[in-house]
Amino acid sequence: MNEEEYLSFVKKALIQKINEIDQKMIANETDVKTMNDYFWENYTEFDEYGYEMYDNKIALNTRMTERENYKKEKRRYEKMLDSPYFARVDFLYENESEPETYYIGIGSLSKGRAMAPYVFDWRAPVSSLFYDYDKGPAQFKAPSGVICGEIVKKKQFKIKNGTIVYVLENDMNIDDEILQQALCEHADASLKSIVTTIQKEQNQIIRDKSHRILAVQGCAGSGKTSIALHRIAYLLYHNRSSLTASQVLILSPNSIFADYISRILPELGEENICELTLDVFAYHELKNYGEAEDRYDEIEKNLHKGESEAYHIADNLVPSTEESAYKQTKPYMEELNGFILSLEWELVHIKPFHCRTIELSESQISDLFYEKLADVPILSRMEKIAEYVIDTQETLRGKNMTDEEKQEILERFLQMYETRNLIEIYNRFLRETKRKPLELIHGMIRYEDVYPLLYLKYSIKMPPRRREVKHLVIDEMQDYSYLQYVLIQKLFDCPMTILGDRMQTLAEKEQDVMAFLPKLFGKGIHCVTLNKSYRSTVEITEFASQFTKESGISMVERHGEKPQVKTFHSAEEQYAGIKKDMESEAGFDTMAVLCLDAKTTVQTAKALKLPFLTKDSMKFQKGVSVLPFYLAKGLEFDVVYAPDLQNYSTPFHKQALYINATRALHTLRLYEIKPN
Repeated sequence: MNEEEYLSFVKKALIQKINEIDQKMIANETDVKTMNDYFWENYTEFDEYGYEMYDNKIALNTRMTERENYKKEKRRYEKMLDSPYFARVDFLYENESEPETYYIGIGSLSKGRAMAPYVFDWRAPVSSLFYDYDKGPAQFKAPSGVICGEIVKKKQFKIKNGTIVYVLENDMNIDDEILQQALCEHADASLKSIVTTIQKEQNQIIRDKSHRILAVQGCAGSGKTSIALHRIAYLLYHNRSSLTASQVLILSPNSIFADYISRILPELGEENICELTLDVFAYHELKNYGEAEDRYDEIEKNLHKGESEAYHIADNLVPSTEESAYKQTKPYMEELNGFILSLEWELVHIKPFHCRTIELSESQISDLFYEKLADVPILSRMEKIAEYVIDTQETLRGKNMTDEEKQEILERFLQMYETRNLIEIYNRFLRETKRKPLELIHGMIRYEDVYPLLYLKYSIKMPPRRREVKHLVIDEMQDYSYLQYVLIQKLFDCPMTILGDRMQTLAEKEQDVMAFLPKLFGKGIHCVTLNKSYRSTVEITEFASQFTKESGISMVERHGEKPQVKTFHSAEEQYAGIKKDMESEAGFDTMAVLCLDAKTTVQTAKALKLPFLTKDSMKFQKGVSVLPFYLAKGLEFDVVYAPDLQNYSTPFHKQALYINATRALHTLRLYEIKPN
């Protein structure tokens, strides 16, 4: 049958699947109602041991899970009705005379289990033929081993609203025409799926299952975040029995970015994964000691070093930029390790224990503390000794102790510590190393001390139990310090996907974490570099390159207007110029005014009568947004407006300009004020 006939055949199969699911959902609803009615009519007569009630509950939970699976499956088929597939590969197996035809889409479709699919999921092994090979010799990894053969035909489709827009038959992978069209589309309020345009080097990263930790260093616009999320969708698809969406965690820069990427996995037929910022995690871990500053507080201070008192705490309490950076390094961590070792003898004063009829000698406690429990963090050892004493006494007595007795024993042991206060212990370290003590100004813990404090906490106390994470994604890897990676390693003993761009470091100097990650994570890490940018036009990419020392970046040949700097004599004239440009570009879906800091963001938004985003914002929407440059990391916009270029004077500001420029897909406009 021809392509129109095959599309019609597939659409009919999809409609049939949807109807079948509707019937299953009706039957499921009937079962749930019957179970509920049975429960309320008979629960007083259930057996005294609760077996019947337990069985009824399990059966009901099974039906509820089925219902959710039916809903999920139906959504996938309904989405496929709009565009059932996007590619076709005709593959001639070795020693065969006729090729097999495979259609590839965002999900699989077959008449029944163990039957040949009409459409293959893009994550299926055979689908790699489309992404990895041109017409000619090819192979793919199947459960039975490597399958070899030859691709005799490749087609790409644009199907919209269930109708073929065009079909391209080509010899090369991912035809330039389709890629160009995808890149020329307007930006959305959320990151889009790239399954129709995945490139060979991207596909290899997505399908990599042989490396425990995969670190991707990619230039701006190379598709790093999309690759990571498609990789998670791929791993979820191939590890259904051992990995669920709830066991995947992404460490993201902020809530705006988390909202921006939230649509991809549902679009690919998977549930959304959990998201967290490391700063929010640190805030919760240290909230008993004070409110922890976050990365953006630190950025604001660094942007205004040497300026008015409005941006500073008293000078004698503000460490130098060098000292702040040093506190995140390996040498500082080693200083802390030496101090932690000294606490073994200085923080605890062991003495004989007497409580009611219970007695332990000093030597007995010392043996437990320094020998048997040597692997337990120091501030958790006395708790373990108390547990040991309580268990021993309950065994001897043949009965449980009261809560009051247990609490009294625990408190007696805890009194042997000189202090258990984390801030006091950290300040002892600062004094011993001739540093200024940590003083909480308005209850705030300075950012440069947040992660050293957290490292100290996890070194001297048992970390709390948390839900199991089986895969961790770290985005913007260049913005995490050595100390933060050590903490991540302590917290998450699982496979990871780490990605970033050293040229987009939120600091005066770029940071290449690849210099220390292999030493930190060992042989389990595999590093990959992506040097091709798909986001911006050639003109925008070339303009951005003047702010970096990066070389060897290749681009997709897509051209547009050359960025220019417009000069005005006052702020009012500048804002009027921006408004005029916005009016001429009103047809675009997403536009951003990227400012240097939070203060100018608010001023600019008020002048333009536009909404603005802050570090506490939770949503990213279509239209025009005003935000500081550091919140735009990972986002992309049709048009970017960068005002107040006259204020960009330091190396850090240069980094900001690079980030601003690389956010733009189609148009970049810059403005400066030069008074008469």
